[in-house]
Order: sequence, then C-alpha cells, then structure tokens
Amino acid sequence: MNNQSLHWSRIYWMLSLCIIPVVGAFAQLQQSDRLEIPASPTSTEQFEVFSLGEQGLLSVVRGNEWSNSRNEQWQFVKYDTTLKVIWRTSYKLDFRYIPVMAYKGEESGYWLFAEPDTDRFLFMQINYNDGSIDTYKGNLLSGVDVQQFKVIGSKALVSGYYRSRPVVIVHSFFDHTTRVLPGLFEKNTELNNVDINEIDGYINVITYAYRKKNCVFEIKTYNYDGKLLKKTTLSDPRYSFISGQIVPLNADDSYLIGNYSVGCTQYSQGLYVTHVEHDEPRDPQFIEFSELQNFFNYMKPKRRARMMERIANRKSLGKENKFRYRLLVHELIQTENEIVLVAEVYYPNQRSSSPIITGGISRPYISRSLEGYRYTHAIVCGFDKNGKFMWDNTITIKDLTSYDLQEMVQVTPVDDYFVLAYPQEGEIHTEVISRNQVVVETEKFKITAKSEKEKVLNNEDSYLSPWYGQYFLAYGMQRLGTSSIGQGREVFYINKLTYKTEDIGKATKEEASRPR
Repeated sequence: MNNQSLHWSRIYWMLSLCIIPVVGAFAQLQQSDRLEIPASPTSTEQFEVFSLGEQGLLSVVRGNEWSNSRNEQWQFVKYDTTLKVIWRTSYKLDFRYIPVMAYKGEESGYWLFAEPDTDRFLFMQINYNDGSIDTYKGNLLSGVDVQQFKVIGSKALVSGYYRSRPVVIVHSFFDHTTRVLPGLFEKNTELNNVDINEIDGYINVITYAYRKKNCVFEIKTYNYDGKLLKKTTLSDPRYSFISGQIVPLNADDSYLIGNYSVGCTQYSQGLYVTHVEHDEPRDPQFIEFSELQNFFNYMKPKRRARMMERIANRKSLGKENKFRYRLLVHELIQTENEIVLVAEVYYPNQRSSSPIITGGISRPYISRSLEGYRYTHAIVCGFDKNGKFMWDNTITIKDLTSYDLQEMVQVTPVDDYFVLAYPQEGEIHTEVISRNQVVVETEKFKITAKSEKEKVLNNEDSYLSPWYGQYFLAYGMQRLGTSSIGQGREVFYINKLTYKTEDIGKATKEEASRPR
C-alpha cells in the first residue's frame, strides 16, 4: 500500500461540530465531528474501530471493569456518520477464552476466540443493524497458529499452520461440523492468502511452495462445501511469484496481479499481471521497479540520480538489476475504469510488544513479541480493466514505524483524484495525485482536542481508515489537558475528516487569468 500523503495545512478545531475549512492555498482537509471516550484509570483497556461505510462505524472497548470478575467485558457501540449513537450492547467473555482475530463482514462482525491448549474455539457474531449477538462453539485443531480468519455465508474459514504445515479449516455455524480443505497439508508450503468470492460461493487458497529447487505459486479453488474444483499453477524459470490477488471477470476468466522476486526470496523485484483463462495462466507481464516512472522518487535527488545511473549502466551491459525491497501489498482498489494496486515498502525494525490499539480489518489479538517495522515509501499503480499497466506514483514516508506490520497509508478515490494519507504522532500526512502527477504535495495536519481549552499532551497508536466517499476516520489514544503541567486525562478519540478537491488548481488558474 503506497503512502497516502495529502497536503494539508493546520486543522483548527472548533467546539461546535460544524465543518470548518482549513486555511491555506490548497488546504482542503476538514475536521468535522470528534468523539472522545474517556479511558479507565483503573483497568487496562483495548480499543478498536471498524469502518462500516455509509452505515457508520463500530467501536469496541474491552477490559476488566470489576476487580472481582475474571471475565472480560466487551462494549460495542455503533455510531452513525455524524458520530451519534445508534445502539449499545455488551458481552462478557468467559475467562477461559482468549481473543484470536476479528473479521469485518458486510452485514455482521465476527470474532474468533480460543481456549488455550485445547481444540475448543468460540465464534461471536454481532449484527450491525441491531447489535444482536450470537455465539457458536466448535472443535477445530489444537495448536493451530492462526494467520487469517474470514466468513463466507454461514461458514468460518480459519487458516494457519498446524505442525508447520498449512491448513484451512471450514466450520459451519449451523450444524457445527468442521472439515479441513484437502490438498494443502504439504511440506515447504506457505499460505499467501485465502480469497473468498461471496457472489459465486468460491474459496480461493493461494499458496507459495518450494519444490525441487523451484518456487511454485498455486491457486486452489473450492466450492462452498469445500470440494476442490480446480488448480492453477504459476511458475517461471527466472522469477518467483510472491503474492497475487484475483480480479474475476467471469467464472472461467480472471486477472492475477501481485509482486515477484528473482529467485526464491521475499525481496520484490517488481510487479506482474497475468490473464488466467480456463485455469491456464498466460505469459505474465513483468514490470521491474526501474520501469516505474516514480518508484525512486522517495530518495533525495542526488541519491536518486546515482541509482538511475547504476540501473542504466547495468542494463547497457546486459546485466539484470536486483532489488531488495519488502512489499506490503494492499487489497486492490477497483474503480469504474481501472484497478489500483497500493503497496508499502518496509524494513524490519527493533523488537517490541504489541500496542494497545489495533488497526486494520482482519487482525490478530494475541500479544506477541514482534519486530517493529519502518516504512520508507509507498507505490500506487493503475491498470485498466484489461489488465494493462497504465501509470504509477510514489509517496515518501518519513520516520514512520509500527509495532505490527499493517497498512498505514490509506488511498481514497475522490472525484478524479486519489487522496493519500497516513497518521504519525498525532498528525495526518496527506498528498493528492492525479494518476502519475502529484497535484497537492505533502501536508501535515494536527488532530486536536474537542474543546479549545484543552491541548494534546501526548499521542499514542494513531490510525487512519477510509470511511465513505471523501471521508476518513482518524482514531487512537491521546492525553489531554489545559496545560502541560499535570497528567491530564486520557481518551480514546475518533475524528471524522474529509478532503475536498473542488479548489485544487484554482489558485494557479486564478493567478494565470489575472491581467498583467
């Protein structure tokens, strides 16, 4: 996912909840509504936000409210798009279970819980419309290292590793039956993704395997009942396919877009797109990073010039360029006329523990000792509906780190532009592009308190999520106070932000039209 940096001037927060435009030549960011949820001073709480598009949003606060209760209290609140409460509900989680992962469906949210050292799992479903909660128990496999959790229809898909081999477990909520998808439990095989096609009821399991000194990228397609229907294999004598996302055209025709490497490594060399027809992939189009117009724009000019010179010299000598970039590829964005790929370039950083606030849609809850990650830049690439590569752009990410490897840059189509934005230490960095052109360069905006009398003393775990249309959700934890003296108060906050593109380029046009 590319750095969604929009150019913003400062956000001045008013106590009233009316939308106040930001002052500046191109300043189009507006902070409208803000919600502040006081954090408990006596218990450890965790806070989550699920964007529900035009339906609003769902917030989840969990923690132990009473010292004499071992059961964890989960508070769910749904808000409309003006951050007004629609409903509230709560659930007491049996202390024997621990949360593993959450999944946001179209009509319901789902949570997966496990009883450690057993094969007993608990599924919780919450209906977005009325907040009603249903729970289902099941016996899966003891000791599964869960990597992904999704729901299709009335069945849960739990994928991960069992005894170091990949498994995808299908559990039915209605008849409580459990089965393991066939053809996956193999050595030297990694799960790349489990993709669900809700319309046709298909389950696509994408794997990456090392076999006889070759790297094999496979897509196994199952029906809703878990029967293996077909298998598509991608292999190339020079390159290895690292990831792939399916863009279905019809039941037998699709595109696959992802990134590739030289040899069996996780270091990306570039992007590829291939047409898959009747299970047979055509020759892929490989797009090396050096062929992208803007990939190296995150570098300082002199360093970029040296890099381009080295690339040109190697090509003139007939030598292949080899890059060592790690890519976090986002879910593809599909507009009316094009397919947009976003990917963030990152490096492993220092080791640390998981944060209190988590971001993303499907994410793990188990606290682990993980390496932190440092992001350098993000790329945005456009393909037409025929899979032809059309344009690229790059956003620079400065000094951004995350304890979890997760999508930090958000890309939102607004009018004929793409708004790129990411959060960092209580500020939102923004940029606006029009395909391969940057139309509004990087700007920063502060997330301020609801009251003018308070100021932000400290920021923790800031996240940004696209909401609906041109609206974003910025959320996290802040410590607020009337002065820097004293501890102040700690709140979980949710801010509604909007970016309007109507005046982009207007100042330049007005300047050009003035009589001289």
